[in-house]
Amino acid sequence: KSKRWLNRSYFSRFPVAGLYRTTQTLLTMLPNAPVLLKSASTALTRAARPLVLPRARTLGLAAPELLQTDPLPKYTPAKLAGRPFLPGSDSRGFPATLNPIRVDFPAVFHPKAPGDADRLPLEEWGALVREIVDKELLKTGALLFRGLPIKTREDYARLFNGTGLPPRDYVGHAGRREQLDANVYSSNDDPLEFTIDIHTELSFMPAPPQKVIFCCIKSPGEHGGGETPISDMRGVMRDLDSSLVERVRRRGIRYVRNIADKSRNGWNWQSNMHSEDREEVERFLAGKGFSYRWNADDSLSYWFSTDGLSEHPGSGETFWFNQLTEHNASCFKVHPEFMNQMTDISEFPRHTSYGNGEEFSAEELAHVREVQWKNSYGFHWRQGDVLVLDNFMAGHGRMGCNPGVTERKIIASITKN
Repeated sequence: KSKRWLNRSYFSRFPVAGLYRTTQTLLTMLPNAPVLLKSASTALTRAARPLVLPRARTLGLAAPELLQTDPLPKYTPAKLAGRPFLPGSDSRGFPATLNPIRVDFPAVFHPKAPGDADRLPLEEWGALVREIVDKELLKTGALLFRGLPIKTREDYARLFNGTGLPPRDYVGHAGRREQLDANVYSSNDDPLEFTIDIHTELSFMPAPPQKVIFCCIKSPGEHGGGETPISDMRGVMRDLDSSLVERVRRRGIRYVRNIADKSRNGWNWQSNMHSEDREEVERFLAGKGFSYRWNADDSLSYWFSTDGLSEHPGSGETFWFNQLTEHNASCFKVHPEFMNQMTDISEFPRHTSYGNGEEFSAEELAHVREVQWKNSYGFHWRQGDVLVLDNFMAGHGRMGCNPGVTERKIIASITKN
């Protein structure tokens, strides 16, 4: 009997928010209520997005909407040149501060009326977010949704599930992050004071994510730092030295990983590979065409070469698409946990070079960093913010938090397309 509450004919007769609450109430009266509630939520999300919201609009119902905001959020630019724990910030051409966001980068959306946030369940806000993502993301590359009723990781998971976007896993990533939910991860668990260089997510993998989504659960505050800078990769491609771009195009980029066992370091291959089974890890690496070796201390080293540029899967436009600077071992020279180590550059957890093994020069690294940060923009996080990036059009990083900040909680998801 419970299924009849979930069929499409029932959806067609009621506004979605009321139906959701009614369904929850009814199902709590039935046996196996928790299982049915989860099933109902999933069915509601899938059936209601294409059917009920358009019907509500057709009937002239006052359904909540997401509208583009004006004016832009106020932003106090973060210091860049000379900033501690920021790779390359001591170079002569490094920009002084992070740019405030442009009118269209990211485009900012919020609920139409102040009281709208609580009028819809988060799954339905996710459906509305998806409508805007499908319509607007390819135009600008970055969308910021503000004013949504998200306070916890579970809240965000409900919204993400409501978008219907196909999630992608993080197996083979090279950073520090924890899986928090089925499709939700911590954005990065490096020390808060460290600034993470601009990059495009998992761009070294054979099947990189097309979208990256961040959500703010705990903001460091307007004076706390910790912004997520976003970089206009079209501008980066325009401003890079053409001879460098051509060298990367011809030679590719080699990525090297040296990852400890979990018995020795929190940054470990078990976490990166989402497995403690060596044979499973070997199958993954071999399947990607990566070379690897197990070391005497149970650490894992692996390496591979790949393209440094890529065509956008939707538009066909060519973008600078790599983690050349962010994964270069020079980052560890200013990393709080590694900066005093005299380790040979090839022994750090990550390193990049040209595909033939030739090192990038200090001048090349400085130039790429300067161009990427010159084309980057910042905003102050607020709780509930959701940032959606086209992973080819928009790079991102993380500003280090200012002294005294002890908490910043940004969570993330990535999608296949």
